[in-house]
Amino acid sequence: MRGLLLAGCAAVIGCIMPLSAYAATNYKLVKTIDLPGDKGGHGDWTTYDPQTKLVWLSQSPDHNVVVIDTAKNSIAHVIEGIPNANGIAFAGEYAFIADNDSSDVIVVGRHDFKKVATLTAVGKGPDSINYLTKEKKIYVSSGSNDATLFGLAEPHKKEATYKLQPEPAKDGPDIAVYVASKDKIYQPVDTVVDVIDAPTGKISAVWDVGITSAAKAAAYDPKTNHLIVGTAEKLVMVIDADTGKLVAKVPVAGAVDATIIDPGTRRAFEGDKSGVVDIIDLDSNKVVDSLPSEKNTHTLTVNTDSHAIYVYRNESNKVDVFEPVM
Repeated sequence: MRGLLLAGCAAVIGCIMPLSAYAATNYKLVKTIDLPGDKGGHGDWTTYDPQTKLVWLSQSPDHNVVVIDTAKNSIAHVIEGIPNANGIAFAGEYAFIADNDSSDVIVVGRHDFKKVATLTAVGKGPDSINYLTKEKKIYVSSGSNDATLFGLAEPHKKEATYKLQPEPAKDGPDIAVYVASKDKIYQPVDTVVDVIDAPTGKISAVWDVGITSAAKAAAYDPKTNHLIVGTAEKLVMVIDADTGKLVAKVPVAGAVDATIIDPGTRRAFEGDKSGVVDIIDLDSNKVVDSLPSEKNTHTLTVNTDSHAIYVYRNESNKVDVFEPVM
């Protein structure tokens, strides 16, 4: 029956499947992790470190970054005293953590979790952090529509600053994605995507993605050469990463904040504030499954080794761990 429903929906442009159609989900809840601290609320970013097999999440209400051991699905460490953590990126021996309140980037040991440096980004409200592997630089975009480049080598000197487009921006930038094979940064800003040449910091193109409200976190699928960009319009935009051409609009149940992909299972996962995680097939560009969550859940990550999904239920202050059903 589920297959017939999916086939019928595939024939209708803009069809949104009811949740009952996904009852036989391909994922199972294996654990719910209670997080430390006494408050739920906004938590902006969750990410998996394949080198250490740890999940890091920005627990903004409690001013912490929480680190989860994925082998045990338990708390490995709590990094305290970061007022409002946003983006997190890993490079060399360090994790780089954006603090929206102080406009600083906190540098923390990737293995010992000790704070080793504080970097000041240009502008206000640092959000996205990306490691530019070919350039050996740390890219930081801030809510004030600025970008800063820091060197990876200690003492992580500030090497360049520049403005994003459009200027002025209404909503400002969201989470960017860096594609090493192209040496380009794709930075959502307002309703567009800035295409930035990583070696120069020059904006080579500004792509209109066909929406009227904010473009959100971007992800890249190397197999299809597609950018997957969530939006506040209950749509996920699929874009050709060379031309900026719109490939597909994928309707989802709610406003999307975070997008992650698992190339191994050919799935994209959308943090959907309506209370579900939408699962999109990367080859057909259609919603094929969903995970139950709670209203305003918007950040999650995937363990690309085990394919487990870690969904941060920020208002309940918990993390749900889902594993594929084999």
